[in-house]
Amino acid sequence: MRNLVTTNLLRRSWAMSLLITALALLPCTSVYAEQVLPKYKGHINDFAGVLKPNEVQALEERLYQFEDSTSVQIAVVIEKSANGYAAVDRAMFLARGWKVGVEGKNNGMLLYIAIDDRKFHTVTADQLQDRLSASRIGQIHNEYLVPNMRKGDYALAIDQTALAYEQAIRNKFKGRATKKGKKGGGVWTIFAALVILFLMARSGRGGGGGGYSGRGHYNGGMGSNPFLWAALGSSFGRGFGGGSSGGFGGGGSSDWGGFGGGGGFNGGGAGGSW
Repeated sequence: MRNLVTTNLLRRSWAMSLLITALALLPCTSVYAEQVLPKYKGHINDFAGVLKPNEVQALEERLYQFEDSTSVQIAVVIEKSANGYAAVDRAMFLARGWKVGVEGKNNGMLLYIAIDDRKFHTVTADQLQDRLSASRIGQIHNEYLVPNMRKGDYALAIDQTALAYEQAIRNKFKGRATKKGKKGGGVWTIFAALVILFLMARSGRGGGGGGYSGRGHYNGGMGSNPFLWAALGSSFGRGFGGGSSGGFGGGGSSDWGGFGGGGGFNGGGAGGSW
């Protein structure tokens, strides 16, 4: 009789253990199902809305220029919460899902920040891990990211952290020149412009100058020729401006082609909290 009771108790205990284990796994399954891959906006992805538009623009331009000169892609993601996930898991999911980096180079990295969780993590592709080891990333976080995050200065935290990353990575990869301005025409462009100016000045003194013809039509001369002015402007633009498409800053995030199909995210990186 005693053996029968013991057997029944063991069976109930075993069944209860299975039930507890199943119930413990249910929240994990639910949380995992909630993890979705949002569409990225650029290098800077502020889904929490903590950055001002001008801050996003400045940071975006910085990371665009760095990618243009080195081919290294740095992504930044800010969310309100990781929704129950560890920051490293969320960062890895985003980096792999977006394929941050250049295909074949494995040179991407992603900084993930969860505002309400007060957690962050940086993941790096394998070809960056010799320059940005876990200890080096942790040092950068402690020096630049954490102090500014505690002050609530998110833009400065990201800016200084990204700069430290760039200084560690620079010179390892060559740029892919996402956007190039037209090269100057040098001496020949200047010479052509001077010839056009000479012809215009000569036409103004006579010969080809403006005036009324015998039929009463006004001839404006070479100086009023719009094609001549266009040619002159084009010559000066190529010779001194390096092309007008770049504007004052030369390049911009509007020319960015998106993340380039990178991979190599094998667990490298570091994170923490503030």
